[in-house]
Amino acid sequence: MALSKIKRREMDFLNAETVVWVDEGIISDEQSAKILSLYDVKASNLRAIMLTAGGILLGLGAVSFVMAHWHELDKFFRVCLIAGVYAASLCAYFLTGRSTKTGRAFLLLASGIFGAGIYLITHMYDYYMTFGEILGWWIAEVIITSVLARDEWQMYLAQFLSLIWMNEADAVNAFALYFVRTARIPIAEFFAPVRAFALMLSLWLAWFATRDRTAFTLNMLLTVLLMASRMSLCLGGTEALIILTVTGAVMSFMSKWRDTAVMGMLMLGVFGLLLTWPDFWRGEIFASGRNVYPVINAVIVAALMLLNIYRGHYGIGITFCALLASRYFFDHLFGYLPKAWGFTLTGVIFVTAGIFFGKIKKFFER
Repeated sequence: MALSKIKRREMDFLNAETVVWVDEGIISDEQSAKILSLYDVKASNLRAIMLTAGGILLGLGAVSFVMAHWHELDKFFRVCLIAGVYAASLCAYFLTGRSTKTGRAFLLLASGIFGAGIYLITHMYDYYMTFGEILGWWIAEVIITSVLARDEWQMYLAQFLSLIWMNEADAVNAFALYFVRTARIPIAEFFAPVRAFALMLSLWLAWFATRDRTAFTLNMLLTVLLMASRMSLCLGGTEALIILTVTGAVMSFMSKWRDTAVMGMLMLGVFGLLLTWPDFWRGEIFASGRNVYPVINAVIVAALMLLNIYRGHYGIGITFCALLASRYFFDHLFGYLPKAWGFTLTGVIFVTAGIFFGKIKKFFER
């Protein structure tokens, strides 16, 4: 049987516990020895750290030497050098183990070399490519690699590069919901640029190869950011916020898909909280009820959060209920109190909430 590797302090704790169990008559000396034989202390990470640091320094030294003499080298030799290092990184990935952290690090290195290689080769041969085009080819390579290797690290890199590309292509804008007061482009141009939606679809198809939860969350965030940006331009910031809040409310009740439900609760909480400020209710449609709609929205969001708490989503539900209460407390009541009383009362509220958190949770578990 393979031994389980544990830390030194965990082994010391287990030794102390088995002594107590033997003294209490729970287990015998033989059973204690058998339990301890199932575990082994992990080796020190110092050796691995030193080897990693040494490898990085050697690599930086080699790169510095090559870059110092880069323009003195023949163009064909430069291309062969880039291709050779890329191939060597892939070979190291297969030799060190495809599922090990070292192997996956070599695969990331190969993807990084591919992206740098596109830039260097196009400049060597005076072939003009925009930053977006270079990034697009790089993303394509990383997505293909993530599918073939079924590696979530490659997915994270592809998602990070996709965010940069979408920002470069003006497909996403984190502040569009606030600054876009009315629609600026016709609804027919919602899917422009089409490449942004094609890229998002590619990321979702690639996700099916890894099924990683973090990659799923990042894909959802990218999708929400893309849709929010386009809706704010086609419909206006207020309308986009309302649609996103309703979408989040619907998603929060999809219990069959837990990650989707959690993302829906986050959307409901974040966008619903924004709609409690009158500044986000703009335009002729909402002009007459600019101070009424935020209150109605706050009541609905609070009720939905309480319902989700009742359904077992304690952390997110209680957090956003507390944020809603704090938002109105600080905006309306806090300003009318002396600072000492204001801070004291706020502290009492948080301490009371912390003390009774367990009881609140048990109440909803009934």
